[in-house]
Amino acid sequence: FSLPYETLYTNTLNVLDLAGIPIYASQRDNSHPLVIAGGHATYNPEPMHAFIDAFVIGEGEEVIQEIIDNYKNWKSTGAARATLLQQLSTIPGVYVPSLYEPIYNEDGTISGITKQHASAPIPVVKRIVSELPPAPMRFIVPYIDIVHNRVPIEIMRGCTRGCRFCHAGMVNRPVRERSVEEILQTIDAALQFTGFEEIGLLSLSSSDYTHITELVKAVGSHYAGKHLAISLPSLRIDTFSVELMDALRDSRRGGFTLAPEAATEHMREIINKPVSTEQLLETTRQIYSRGWTTIKLYFMIGHPSETIEDVQAIADLCKLVLSEGRKVIGRRAKLNAGISTFVPKPHTPFQWVPCDSVEQIRAKQTLLKQELRNPDIKLTWTTPEDTLLEAWLSRGDRRMAEVIFRAWQAGAKFDAWQEHFQYELWLEAFSEAGLDPAFYTHRPRSQD
Repeated sequence: FSLPYETLYTNTLNVLDLAGIPIYASQRDNSHPLVIAGGHATYNPEPMHAFIDAFVIGEGEEVIQEIIDNYKNWKSTGAARATLLQQLSTIPGVYVPSLYEPIYNEDGTISGITKQHASAPIPVVKRIVSELPPAPMRFIVPYIDIVHNRVPIEIMRGCTRGCRFCHAGMVNRPVRERSVEEILQTIDAALQFTGFEEIGLLSLSSSDYTHITELVKAVGSHYAGKHLAISLPSLRIDTFSVELMDALRDSRRGGFTLAPEAATEHMREIINKPVSTEQLLETTRQIYSRGWTTIKLYFMIGHPSETIEDVQAIADLCKLVLSEGRKVIGRRAKLNAGISTFVPKPHTPFQWVPCDSVEQIRAKQTLLKQELRNPDIKLTWTTPEDTLLEAWLSRGDRRMAEVIFRAWQAGAKFDAWQEHFQYELWLEAFSEAGLDPAFYTHRPRSQD
């Protein structure tokens, strides 16, 4: 299982159930498949510990081969399943939860971890590849329309920015890059093998790629007139990013997305995203003047030390950006504002702070909805219930496994899809498990 985000947990249980595989790892024997998981959501694997035989913490390109080799060797010996799990635990980056046991304090916090077998390492250190392997060129070509209908090519892994809320930026270090030549060869081969008409040049911060200007110019000239759409997500807030997008002239013109995350320079200093308001405004002026009519701005509410004035500043900044756009292109200027709610993720500098309460989140969202009533501004937000679920699952310990199981039993699945998410099922699951949801969301963590 690849688990990039936590709200896929109940779907994981559902897949196991549909496959006829015991939900709990402890109930599996040699006749059942080995169930492994990796991805960003598994950097805190504890909420899913009861259902997964082994987790990969970190990058999977090399470790998956080592897991397969161990599995094949074990299969040929006919040894017990426990032997396989013990062997897997010796592979760097592999975490086998059944080989550990937490010790709890009276208040429910964890005082320590004990090993159940000598082979189990403490700590389990994330696995990284020293250099990026060749990018995949052959993809399954769907015969129906899909959301990400394009060839994804990772041009760089890792990020140097260090935004304090960003889990991906912290755990994907160090920075590694692919050469321009390799990227162009990959694009050529992927187009030949698939027939896709869109390429996504992906990374956490595409404009920080060392050879980004050379790459964009090469792609622009190589595919000029071929109606190939090139997307370059995750751009810095500066005019250099606009020039990069402008160089991809043959690419279809949609909206232009920027992520200031906070609207006051004070808050941007707290989250370590040092962008001045004037820099942001100059960038948006450049975007509007070069043919884009819609700008999307991503903000986050609920940052540590945030005040209601900081939230008001989001509305003020949105109005200011739209005003600048109207000076450039008149009433054609549009603005989309996406407002997410901060969840303090494990393995980030903010992992010790509590989440906003539901009341705080609602008050901030109500302010923004009132202030941004404008036909040319489209406002989207994350419901407080969605935020709490993500926080429970990402910040949970092993006791969350029972909550996940009970919620799934009651019908929870596709929790990331608004039309399927049933908040009440999760509250009932917490009650049945004898756990307080606020323990996971609103409790400040001590340094130890």
